[in-house]
Amino acid sequence: MNQKILNENKMAKEFYVRFSEDEYMSIPVPFRSRATFVDNDYDSYKDDERFKALYKVYKKAKRQLEDYKFDLRNGI
Repeated sequence: MNQKILNENKMAKEFYVRFSEDEYMSIPVPFRSRATFVDNDYDSYKDDERFKALYKVYKKAKRQLEDYKFDLRNGI
């Protein structure tokens, strides 16, 4: 499949999928080679109090943004 899936702005769509490392290893190599790996920062810095405080604010703001976008899409 050489044709990209395009959205209304003629931009290639990207999907973000979360799965375990074991599940990742079961994906065929041609698909894995195109994947972008995102490490879990929380596990790396969970003992840092400043990180935890900033992460909490980030998660709250992210949720508010997602709720706002949902409301806009659904005319709420």
